[in-house]
Amino acid sequence: MGILERTKHVIRADLNDLLKKAKNPALVLDAYLDDLEVVMAEAISIRDAEEAERGIYAARLRDLKAVMKSLEQKAVTCLKRGDEELARTALERKLDIKDDVDELKQELEQRAASLDILKESVRTLKVRIGEVNRRRRELRFRRQIVQARSELQESMSRLGYNHDESIISQAHDDLTDLEGRLEAEETWSKESVDDRVLRLEVAARRRQREQAIDSEIVFLRRQMKKRKKG
Repeated sequence: MGILERTKHVIRADLNDLLKKAKNPALVLDAYLDDLEVVMAEAISIRDAEEAERGIYAARLRDLKAVMKSLEQKAVTCLKRGDEELARTALERKLDIKDDVDELKQELEQRAASLDILKESVRTLKVRIGEVNRRRRELRFRRQIVQARSELQESMSRLGYNHDESIISQAHDDLTDLEGRLEAEETWSKESVDDRVLRLEVAARRRQREQAIDSEIVFLRRQMKKRKKG
């Protein structure tokens, strides 16, 4: 899926690195946020289409199973009436449909795994968008701090260092404390989005493997029952 590669690409961007290199961090964050929202809109569209397609496959599977059951009942009725030839014809048709059912089941399993990945991609993109919005708010706060310090410096120049020094010192300390809290929050909330995507892919592969093993176990149990009856 191309959308998965695009998702990986946009969320692998290091925000700190982007902001350090940017002459205008606000514009960089705005452009990056636009990219994220475009990719998320596409991921949501593909996810919804995949859900609809999976629903069609599931409905088709239910219909085929109903036909198989009907053919089996028809075969039983024919045998009761002594018409073995017609019963065989019904059972032969049932086996043909079973092949289609097996293919549909496999397709549904694959689509379920793909759909899980798409859903997690959307969730991951939402997390990153929230992170970028938080950084934008921090950037605005930092600009306010810079502006406040500039105004504070102007006030100090006008008043002189010997006037209201305690008030000026307290204001400066408050600004420094605010900036420290912002930096602490940034460090605390930082988490590798790449790790989440990697865990998602590993989990999807594990589910597919477990489903394949489950199918084999079911098949083997059926074979064992047949041998016992034989």
